[in-house]
Amino acid sequence: MVGNKDHPNGSVRVKLANEDTPTLALDPKDESEGGRSGLGTETPPRGKCSTCLGKLSTAIVAGLENAFYRLGKLVARNPWKFMLACLVTCSVAGAGLMLWHEETEYVKVWLPRGSRMYDEHQWVVQNFPESIRYEAVIIEDENVLSPRSINAIYDLYISAQNFDIVNNSSLEELCIKTGPFCRVNSILELWAYNETIIRSLSDGDILRAVNQPKIISPLYRNELNIDKILGDISRDNSSNIVAARATSMFWYLRKNESTELEAADWEHKLIDLMNVQGHEDLESLYIYTARTFDDEAMGALSSDVNLLSIGFSLVFIYLSFSIGKYSWVEQKIWLAFSGLLSIGLAIIFTYGIGFATGIMFGPIHQILPFMLLGIGVDDMFVIMESLRQLSPQERSLPVEERVGLMLKHAGVSITVTSVTDIVAFAIGGSTVIPSLSTFCLYAAIGVFALYILQTTYFVACVTLDERRIDSRRNACIICYKHPPDYKEWKHYNYSLQHEFMRRFWGPLLTKKPMKVFVIAVAIGLSALNIWSFIQLKHDFDPSMYLPSDSYSQRYVKADRKFFPDDGAFVQMYCDEMNYEDNLDNLRTLYEKVKSTPTVQSSTVDFWLASFLQWQNTSASMSFVPTMTDSSAIKNGSMAGNLDGSNTNISLGGKDTDALKAQYAVQMGNDSKSPLTDTSFGQNFLSKLLYFMTTNNGRVYWRYLKFDNMKQPTRIMASVLTFRHVKCTTSVCNIAAMEDMRELVDNYRFIGGGRCFVYSHPQYMFNETNKVLKLELYRNLALAAVCVFVVTLILIANFWASILVFVCVVFTVVDVAGTMQFWDISIDTASSVLLILCFGLAVDYSAHVGHTFMTHTGSRNERTKKTLVHIGPAVFSGGFSTFLAFLLLVNSISYGFTLFFRIFTTVVIFGLFHGLVFLPVILSILGPDPYDTNFLSPLDTDPTNKELNVDYELYVHRTNDDKLIHWTEMQPLKQNGNANGDIFNSDFPPIQNGDLCNTVGHVPYEESNNVNGHHQNPRYSGSYYEQLSNGSLVQIPYSQRAT
Repeated sequence: MVGNKDHPNGSVRVKLANEDTPTLALDPKDESEGGRSGLGTETPPRGKCSTCLGKLSTAIVAGLENAFYRLGKLVARNPWKFMLACLVTCSVAGAGLMLWHEETEYVKVWLPRGSRMYDEHQWVVQNFPESIRYEAVIIEDENVLSPRSINAIYDLYISAQNFDIVNNSSLEELCIKTGPFCRVNSILELWAYNETIIRSLSDGDILRAVNQPKIISPLYRNELNIDKILGDISRDNSSNIVAARATSMFWYLRKNESTELEAADWEHKLIDLMNVQGHEDLESLYIYTARTFDDEAMGALSSDVNLLSIGFSLVFIYLSFSIGKYSWVEQKIWLAFSGLLSIGLAIIFTYGIGFATGIMFGPIHQILPFMLLGIGVDDMFVIMESLRQLSPQERSLPVEERVGLMLKHAGVSITVTSVTDIVAFAIGGSTVIPSLSTFCLYAAIGVFALYILQTTYFVACVTLDERRIDSRRNACIICYKHPPDYKEWKHYNYSLQHEFMRRFWGPLLTKKPMKVFVIAVAIGLSALNIWSFIQLKHDFDPSMYLPSDSYSQRYVKADRKFFPDDGAFVQMYCDEMNYEDNLDNLRTLYEKVKSTPTVQSSTVDFWLASFLQWQNTSASMSFVPTMTDSSAIKNGSMAGNLDGSNTNISLGGKDTDALKAQYAVQMGNDSKSPLTDTSFGQNFLSKLLYFMTTNNGRVYWRYLKFDNMKQPTRIMASVLTFRHVKCTTSVCNIAAMEDMRELVDNYRFIGGGRCFVYSHPQYMFNETNKVLKLELYRNLALAAVCVFVVTLILIANFWASILVFVCVVFTVVDVAGTMQFWDISIDTASSVLLILCFGLAVDYSAHVGHTFMTHTGSRNERTKKTLVHIGPAVFSGGFSTFLAFLLLVNSISYGFTLFFRIFTTVVIFGLFHGLVFLPVILSILGPDPYDTNFLSPLDTDPTNKELNVDYELYVHRTNDDKLIHWTEMQPLKQNGNANGDIFNSDFPPIQNGDLCNTVGHVPYEESNNVNGHHQNPRYSGSYYEQLSNGSLVQIPYSQRAT
């Protein structure tokens, strides 16, 4: 190297053509802020661990870069073949979409694997199958106990009874009946739905009816709890009811596949009656039917999918402008479209493989395309940024070489993020919650598909686009070719993001005050969000997924307002046992259930208690067990479901006196207790069957299952029902469930047998919530370990991996803590999205960490160069992800609102830690760069192995404060005298043409201390480095004859 200090500009040149060329050894200058300068400083001795890791680093990075370089060249030589192969592969995989099936059954979607409720649910389905569709209405008025309101409610009742239903069906054919009547529970029961009586009611008549000490339904003969029928009750000083703001009304339809169409049509007309027509004498009507959740939730999803389509269009527009240039030739609108198409192919491949292999697809899986969009667009920006960062001389190489270098530079970065995501999601697939597990499996397949398609299909599209540019074809109208004298607009290559990173952001972050401020903010945010995360509510409320402006959400709010004391409805099932021998045990268990603090004692309903009460009032009766065919008692219309509403089952209009006669009632004077009567055992079944023919006993047919209905000989199963006290949190609900389980599970019966408590869906929610928090922590911990291990292997530097890992953890912690401020609780959906945070957070930080390792110079210099080279790609990846969901900000769907809030938070904190906090930490604690030889494209070309390469370095002295100017826009000119000495003693070179264009407007101090090694595995050929004092140097290579 020769330095010509006499020249007014100064000149430095380096010759590295032959092995015998003297090496450069300059005096070290004091380290600049943030780290040592590099060349001329002695490398400290390394320990064995450091040496091994360095060798591993060299092997991994060099191996991956070489592999991607070769892959890029292979794809560039055969772009159409690779594109066709990708299209055929995705099309074949997409055939699995013909098996599309979305699982909505809660047991299969959300119930944790291994839960006891799997077996309990199967037992219940087998012994007491669900057979009722519930239709609920809440009526609100100033006083629903006024004659005007009662008459209006009767008008609604008559209208509902007389709907014209599809296929000429009627409510009489669809409803659950008690005797000849369709079962309808409402305040009108008090007057047996008799129009003459109801139309003539006065205020006094109504108040006398509702204030009876004991109210028995004249139609169904069951006791009515007026507090469950009326809401917001007003009472006088004597506790008598004087008014009420609301009342409820329930219809019960048979759940039968053969009448599902007719039932759905009746429900649709009822919804229209309550929501559209209403009644002029009633203030408000609220309704919820069996079809409501699917209609409302799916309708909201369809509406928001349209918004997401617009969001995708915004991403396309942003891609078109950000990856291209302001030029008719170098705009990349079709390349942007091809990039989004590659993401679409990945989605098709993912869903096709998932359905073909039988992986369950649930409601939460619908967000998968949007996650793949965020990851895929990020990879696209990294690839295009690598293409943009090629030096002018590299850009002058053939397309095949350009694409090889592009993928060489980008391949490692996208490999780090993709492999990390795949491993993290694959491990997440081991969780016990089916929906979360299968989502992670779909996500792992999707990220893998994206990785393959981005490195093949999209690279092939880039190759074709580069060929188009070389042939000067128009960016939009490809068939049009611009003339040779076509000149680009003066600022066609302007990039606001690069200019911002170069002139403002990099210099700002490397200033000490800014470093202190950023670290303080990062630590403060993490501390605040750790506290916030600890305070986060742990709850799963399915009603949140109903649209915020829907009639269903209005019903839920009205129900909680007017009937706040209704807790979860629970059944206690008992399987086959010797019921005669266990009557005392069953009665004791019944009393214990009633006395449990978490149970509303007034709601406990047990067939045995009612039977014994009836037996005590009928002590003078004696029974002769002359049973005949009892199937007449329970015909097809009796099939019912346990719902807590005391729904009686029809006897089909049969003569109950005839049924009673089958059990030969004899009058007698037996006053013995039924539990101490020695003859009770042999008469028990006869007495029970007789009791079930009475008005009080008919309701219990749905609570008992006999071995057969021809000649019943024993009870196979029975049920007790009750309601819990109202719980507003999942912790309370879980505690109530565990208390009941502990009571019932530990109870022992003579001769064997068992009982268990069951509630669908509340106990299923509880089972999910019980393990959800633990599973969330487990999956986050496993994902964190995966992030560290994979980044350590691929970045191949322990300290760099630690720093990236810290940023990823900080991002996830900040997102989790911010959930409380968004009013988001821990539920299944938010847990899935938190797992996704790791995948996106890795993308923002790993790219920066890896790029930092590929630059030389002081830590501050390397930080600035890292921000210039990868910062725009990272920012564009995050911003485009935000654009895709921007229109969901006012979504009426909780699922998409949740999606928008969490992903927006991920983008904000991911960019903060990736482009603010991590660069600051790297500028202070960043590790040494990769110890890899500088590799030019000529070195990698097997046909040019004998060629030597010269490098020449120039430094330009100036007093300007601008550190870096438009380096990548300066074209290089090859020296005309290739066989001569290419070194020039003068600067700038003026003979035989410019060897390289020097860069003006950079500060310079009189020093020969320049960057060490100048070895950069990321940027081959002509590239630019900064001195420790901030000066910029350009290092081109030139072919020289040997």
